[in-house]
Amino acid sequence: MVITLIAIISIGASSLFLNTDRYTTIAAREQLVATAILAQRRALANAIAATPVSLTISQTSSDWLYSVTQGATSFGTKEAPRSGAELEVNGTSLSDGGSVTISFDTNAETGAATQFVFSAGNSHSLCISASGFAYIGNCQP
Repeated sequence: MVITLIAIISIGASSLFLNTDRYTTIAAREQLVATAILAQRRALANAIAATPVSLTISQTSSDWLYSVTQGATSFGTKEAPRSGAELEVNGTSLSDGGSVTISFDTNAETGAATQFVFSAGNSHSLCISASGFAYIGNCQP
């Protein structure tokens, strides 16, 4: 009885560890939210300098790279592993070597909403709104 119960629990738990790409997409989305918030805060903090802040999302064969820059100053690059997952930006798949840049003005606004969908078996959406706010879910019209 106990052995049967342990076997059933182990079968259920093993599925969590065999398909890690689903968790990779959640982690990549959360990392992008955090990086977008950094870009928004930098734009608001240095509004007097009137230098826009750029958030660049790049894709390599193994990673997504998120970098924030303001003028000649770089605030570092965050890395999120892809594990075979894909990223769509406004409905278009980002290819290896491709990138997209979002600019935050002195009011921390982007001017247009940008929809991101991370997918690997399941999909996880993220929106950076025209007002510069990053949130989980689909962009609202």
